Parts: sequence; structure tokens; C-alpha cells
Amino acid sequence: MRQTFLHKILCYLALFLFALIWIAPIATAFDKSMMINGWQNYRYILTYEKINYFRVVGNSMTVAISSALIVGTITTLGGFAFSKLNFYGRKTIYMMILACLAVPVASVTMPLFVTIKALHLIDSRLGLIIPLVAFNAPMMLMMIKNYFDGIPNELLESAQIDGATPMHIYRSVMIPLSGPILANVLVLTFIYTWNDYLIPLLVVRTEPKYTVTLAAQYFMSTVFQSPTDVARIYAAMLLLSVPSIIIYLFSQKYLQTGITAGAIKE
Repeated sequence: MRQTFLHKILCYLALFLFALIWIAPIATAFDKSMMINGWQNYRYILTYEKINYFRVVGNSMTVAISSALIVGTITTLGGFAFSKLNFYGRKTIYMMILACLAVPVASVTMPLFVTIKALHLIDSRLGLIIPLVAFNAPMMLMMIKNYFDGIPNELLESAQIDGATPMHIYRSVMIPLSGPILANVLVLTFIYTWNDYLIPLLVVRTEPKYTVTLAAQYFMSTVFQSPTDVARIYAAMLLLSVPSIIIYLFSQKYLQTGITAGAIKE
């Protein structure tokens, strides 16, 4: 009894320390943003003429949500095929897709830029969405495929006996059972896309198409910042982070379940 109580105390202490590590930078940023002019710094960012905060957040929301939905659709279809369907070259194709995880985005920036330019997608939302989907899909495919591997084949065989086609099995059996991992994939893809900086830097050219990462870089690029400018930069960083933090906090229960269910199996 005493050992169990001590174990709980140690666990809570460790969790408190980890929480402090994550909360401390946010608290410091908030404190710095309030040192000069207080809440006026946030009002300044929200009404700043050169960078429209609400348009920037709207751009990131559009790109992140679109990318998450496309990745979710592609990876559930692919995960179902690689996990439950038998076709020639299944393992080889799957391993080739996973091999893409070893390719850093920075190493393909030149061919990526040339391709986007050739498709006339520079400074467009579609030019952002396509590469973001491509770079996020392999990891999410692996997670969903591993989750689908845990669904008993007997369920699919029973549906096949009743005359169900593969697409009917996908819609009526696999998707209803994949709620936790699908929510996990959607949230993680949203967050990764929201936080991406390199691809927007390659594609976006004009302020009306800026994402939050480009807007953050814009606020930080001023040389010889005054104390007032520094306080406004902290306010901008916090405001640009708020939407993703809110979504992450509200999706915690899905993330925990999905990560456990989609863990890599040996």
C-alpha cells in the first residue's frame, strides 16, 4: 500500500516536471509580450495592416484541413489494400512507400520547386497541399496499416460470404472500426501541416497567401528591434500558435488511443 502511494507520488512529480518544461516557454513568451504596452501588443498584431492575422490563420486552416482530409482518405484506402487485400507486389510497393520516410524534405527542395513551377502552382494553395500530402502520407499509411492488421480477418470473411465487395467492406467494416486511428491521423497531419515552414517558403510569394509560419518569420525578420517590437513579436508568436494548441488539446483523447492502436508491430 505504501509502495503504491509512493509510486503515484513519483509519477505525479515526473508529470509535473515535464508539464513545467512545456509550459515555461509559453509563460515566458506571455510575460515578455505584456512587459511593454500590455494587451495593446495583441491588438496591434490583430489590426496590423501588412500582415492580416485572420487571413493568415485562414490560409493555414484551409491548407491544413484540406491536407488532413486528403491524407486520411488516401491512407485509409491504402492501409486497407496493403493490410487486407492480396495482390502482386503488395509487400514490395509498401516497402518502397515506407522507404520515402528516409528522404528528408530539404534534400528534394530543388526538384520539388521545379515540379511545382512547371505545374504553374507557385503561390497557390494547391501548390502547398500537394507536397504536404505527399510528405505526410507515408507515415500515416504505416500507422493505419498497422491498425488494420489488428482487425480480425474473420470479420471480412463473414462480410464476403454475405456478398460484400471490397469497397463495401472498406466503407461498412473498416472505416467504422478505425475511428481512433483515423482521428489520430487527421489531427497529426493537421498539426504537421500547420507547423511546416519549408514548403510554404518554397511555394508562397505574396502576403495574401502567407501561412502562420511565414507570418512568424516576417515578424521576426526585423533588424534592430526595439523593446516594443520584441514585445509585439512575442504577442504575434502566441497568437499564431493559439489555433493549433486549441485543436491539439481538444484532440488529446483521440491521439492517445490512436497512437497506442497504431503502434508499430514486429
